[in-house]
Amino acid sequence: MRITRNYRDGMVNYKKNQKKSQMSLLQSALSRNSASSRANRLASLLGNTKSTSTGSIGNRTPVSSSQKSQKFYYDMQYHARQVGEYADALKSTKKDSIYDKARESGNTDQIVSNVKSFVNQYNNMLDDLEESGTKSDQLILTQLNGMFRSSERDLASSGVTRNSDGRLVVDEKKLEAADVDTLEKVWGGNGFSAKAAAKAGTVEATAEKNFEAEKSSIYSPFNRSNLYGSGSSRNSGSYFNYRR
Repeated sequence: MRITRNYRDGMVNYKKNQKKSQMSLLQSALSRNSASSRANRLASLLGNTKSTSTGSIGNRTPVSSSQKSQKFYYDMQYHARQVGEYADALKSTKKDSIYDKARESGNTDQIVSNVKSFVNQYNNMLDDLEESGTKSDQLILTQLNGMFRSSERDLASSGVTRNSDGRLVVDEKKLEAADVDTLEKVWGGNGFSAKAAAKAGTVEATAEKNFEAEKSSIYSPFNRSNLYGSGSSRNSGSYFNYRR
């Protein structure tokens, strides 16, 4: 069969153009993946779980999961830190403490506000620990419950009790009616709030470590270990408390 020169030249040019097109698609994919990773890191720090991937199912799903884990650990870290901060404000019994100021002003509004805020963030931290479900977090829950039982009577005198699920409940009328001496005895010094704050410090440190671990585990569709599920960062050396 006779092949004309024009036909032969056309086939050669077609193959060259096909190779160029394939290289262009690969370069474009690599560029998009790099941009998507940077955008996802930024979104995760802002607590935005919206995926910024290019539409690849293999890329989109794992990154979204990592972002949700990052937001969970960020919230967990925040709640635990807040427990510590409100506890520190309640702990101080030195001169110019909130108790001294309450005696001078004749009202306990600031103390009441701090107690209510402490309880709110404490309950949020309990929810985080329960959702995490790791052995270490379950141990902290057990320890917190034990600390409450040892202070249950004193806390009740200031209007704070506990539900069957472990969450604290505030009787606002009883709390507002409590005198400064009672509030200082219950919430000042090294009472329940200070002990809970010590545990909250452990929770905060662990959550921060897990948050950073999730940030570094951004999924790459060009990593063969991710494609086949072997040797990936999530399957090896997993000392982090991944949320399940």
